[in-house]
Amino acid sequence: MSLSLARCVEAVARLLDACGPLEPVRLCMSEADVQAQVCASGPAASASMARLAAACGEAAGTPAQRDESVLTVDLEEELVLVAAVDTPVRGAVPGGRLTSTAAAAELLRTLVPWTAGLDQEQLPGAQLWVEDDGRGFTVRLLATAASGDDVDRVAAAAGAGLERIRTRRTDSGMDGQGRLPCGRTVHLGVVPLS
Repeated sequence: MSLSLARCVEAVARLLDACGPLEPVRLCMSEADVQAQVCASGPAASASMARLAAACGEAAGTPAQRDESVLTVDLEEELVLVAAVDTPVRGAVPGGRLTSTAAAAELLRTLVPWTAGLDQEQLPGAQLWVEDDGRGFTVRLLATAASGDDVDRVAAAAGAGLERIRTRRTDSGMDGQGRLPCGRTVHLGVVPLS
């Protein structure tokens, strides 16, 4: 079971709840760290980073280390968050956002049971990406296989708990998608290391 990844997803959901409204955020979560990219510029980016820093300081019980555009903090024991500003989402229309930080936190909470059921030994170093483009969310699980011979085994482990899974071989490994019982699509990617 990937309790570490599930713990990370749960911690980020709590953090987003504490932040209040942020500009769209891209998240990359693994067992030991979270990378967050605030997709905004100017005052909107500064305001989102300030909210994130304040919430991180409260969550960690210590002030977050922050410069103008990068934030690093220990969220929980052995869980590090690194947040930075990235360019706004391409095609985003000011005031036309359909997503919210609260919706992102709720999505993460729906992913916790699924991530808890993933086999950590079959998926070492797997990354869960949740991307907010302002119009909707994309969920992607990326994993690595030791060799090309292991791709099918790792893909099966990555698809555990998903329904209607479809995969296809690619030049770089395997891509696919499946659905969580709630209907949310999860994209899968497996890359062989050798």
